[in-house]
Amino acid sequence: MLTNPEGRPATAGAVPFPLALLAALPLEVRPFLRQSRARRLAGVGLPAWEFGIGEGRGGLALTGMGEEAARQAAGQAVALWRPRLLISLGFGGALLPGLAPGDLVLGDSFWRYDPETGNLQEVAAPPPPRPLPELAARLKAAGLPAEIGSFVTTPGIIHKGRQGEPLGRLTRPVLDLESAAVAGVAAATGVPFLALRVITDAAAEEIPDFILQGYEPGPGPGLQKALAWLAGDPRRVFPMLHLWRRGSLAARRLSQALQVILPLILVGGRGRVLRTLAPPPTDAEPAK
Repeated sequence: MLTNPEGRPATAGAVPFPLALLAALPLEVRPFLRQSRARRLAGVGLPAWEFGIGEGRGGLALTGMGEEAARQAAGQAVALWRPRLLISLGFGGALLPGLAPGDLVLGDSFWRYDPETGNLQEVAAPPPPRPLPELAARLKAAGLPAEIGSFVTTPGIIHKGRQGEPLGRLTRPVLDLESAAVAGVAAATGVPFLALRVITDAAAEEIPDFILQGYEPGPGPGLQKALAWLAGDPRRVFPMLHLWRRGSLAARRLSQALQVILPLILVGGRGRVLRTLAPPPTDAEPAK
């Protein structure tokens, strides 16, 4: 745990961390920051915090929405913190039936999709430090719904019902705005990579048109944008409240998942990322 007393200046950001977590928006990580007793970092150039996991520690930064913002922030975090594992996390939308709101999905492939042209391009990523089926099994054992799927990054929020092939051929495709960019930075720098998303909207659910059309890359819609939406039509308060509730549930689920996953990828909880995987237990040797 971090033990800096309250009232001390924020920690300087240019220190090595074994773990670097990247999320787009503060809503996605507020429960985790509270639970891990995170402290705000200065000198990063991004909204960033230091958090504790057992005796280990890591850094978490907010990238803002969109590929370019995520790419720049990921490069900055890797250069500044020199992590041994880069984790991209946040919310995502299910494209096909089978994933429900609140389900956790671990990414095993990463794609960039242009809805205007239908072009789908795979983005190579370094492997995670532990097999994804093992992580999914640990999450399920903790009572959390978890699957493995394909993460599809788009240039903006899209209407899911209008998409067909080639996305329909992917395994449990999840739409987001950042994962492919962070995966690309991990590949370029040789940092092991893990991506985790929690479903906020099922396949049959669409993001309201006024939000879809008002999407802008960057820090996300603030109070001014929300008031403008309501001024245009006060009835928009109902889908906005629905999305806020879904987001709050998803953020709590992400925090629960991180409390399970992060200790598994640290050796002895002391902040060293596991690189060499232990062989699976034999029938005569029960799993610990």
